[in-house]
Order: sequence, then structure tokens, then C-alpha cells
Amino acid sequence: MAERLRDRVSAVWPPTAALLGLFALLEIAVALGWTPITIPAPSAVAMEFGQSGADLAYHIVPSITATVAGLAIAATLAATLAGIGASWRRANGPVMTFGVLVDSTPLIAVAPILIVFVGGGMTLHIIVSATACFFPLLIGMSRGFRAVEATADELFHVLAASRWQRLVKLALPSALPYIFSGFKIAAPLAVLGTLIAEWMGAERGVGIMMIYAMFSFNAPQVWMTIVAVCLMAIGGYGAFALLERAYLRWAGLEEAPT
Repeated sequence: MAERLRDRVSAVWPPTAALLGLFALLEIAVALGWTPITIPAPSAVAMEFGQSGADLAYHIVPSITATVAGLAIAATLAATLAGIGASWRRANGPVMTFGVLVDSTPLIAVAPILIVFVGGGMTLHIIVSATACFFPLLIGMSRGFRAVEATADELFHVLAASRWQRLVKLALPSALPYIFSGFKIAAPLAVLGTLIAEWMGAERGVGIMMIYAMFSFNAPQVWMTIVAVCLMAIGGYGAFALLERAYLRWAGLEEAPT
């Protein structure tokens, strides 16, 4: 137990020390007037969290809601298409082509078009968030559903298992490490998609709070919203990383495939 704790501390303290050192250098640079007015001191950003914490909490709730809903919708669609592609090989090509088409869609250009059809509310934010994170999930699930051992696949063939049984009882357990990898990439992208949608129009959200702070030339508040978005992305990644670690420990595996 003590050795594991030491290993964790030794892994965490170098980046933590580097980050604290960077903050200290930035604080000194701002105090000496070496930075532009758009870069506030870390202490000013920290004070802004205290002064505008209630406003941030008001705006961050719909952002998290849209991100989670978009991620859930993207995961459902990706699982459906990846399952179809794994069960019918001829469908794999069109499925991947659709995924590439979605991934190559410029969200900043499509969002105004979507506003015409769905408006600028939560529905728009969820759609853009789902679009932003769809492709990594599709790739992870498609690759995972095909990561089946040949002997196990032959056994299911001998037992005359249906496509559904092959998918649920054979492909899905093999795919979980790949699915977790896809979710770790997709979670920060879902946050980015929500932010882009809120820039296009919103009454509440971290993105619109950022826009208001920019137009009022409130640099500490702008950076406070940037930090909040970063924490949302890190939180999403960290949540799936913890789930992956718990699964690997339960399954007796040392690490997920890369």
C-alpha cells in the first residue's frame, strides 16, 4: 500500500511542480509588466473564481448537460453503426465513409445552418456536441468489435450463434478496452462541440459567458471560463480513464491497447 502511494506521488509531483513554477513565473511577469493586458495574473483569475463563482455555476450546468447528452447520443449512434458494420461486412465501408464525412464537417460553418432548422437552444448544442465526438467513438467501437480471437469466433460459428449473440457475448467484451479509448478521446471533443454551439447562440452556458467577458474586456473572467472548459474536458477524460482502470483491474488485464 505504501509503495503504491509512493509511486502515485512520484508520478504526480513533477507535473504539479512544473505547473506551479509556471504560475509563479507568470505572476512575476505580470507584476513587472512584461505581458499584454489580455494575460492576467494567475492570482487575478483565482480571485475571479471567488467573485464570479455563482455566475459560473449558473452557466456551467447547461454546458455539462449538453455535453453529456451529446456524448450519449453519439455513443448510441456509433455503437449501432459499428455493430452493423461488424455483423455485415459489406456495410462496414459505407459506415466508415459516413463517419469520415461527419468528422470532416466544419462545425463552425454548419452550426449557423442548424440554427435555421432547430433553433439556437439546447437541441443545437446537443447536436453539435454529438457531431464533434462521434468519429472517435465509431473508430474505437468498429475496431473493438473486430478484435475477436479466432478460436472464440470459430467456437461461436460451430455453436451456430446468431449475429446478435456474436455481437453481445463475443465482440462486446473484446471491444471494451477500445471503447474506453474512444470515450477518452471523445469526451473532450464533446466539450469543444458544446462550446462552439454556445458561441453561435445561447442564453446560458460557459461559451456565452466567455463571449460576454470578451466583449466587456474582462480578461480575468475570460481566463476563468477557459480554465472551466479545460476542467470539464479533463474531468470527462478522467472519468473514463477511471472506468477503464476499474475494468482492466476487474478483468485482470494490465493495460488497454493503444
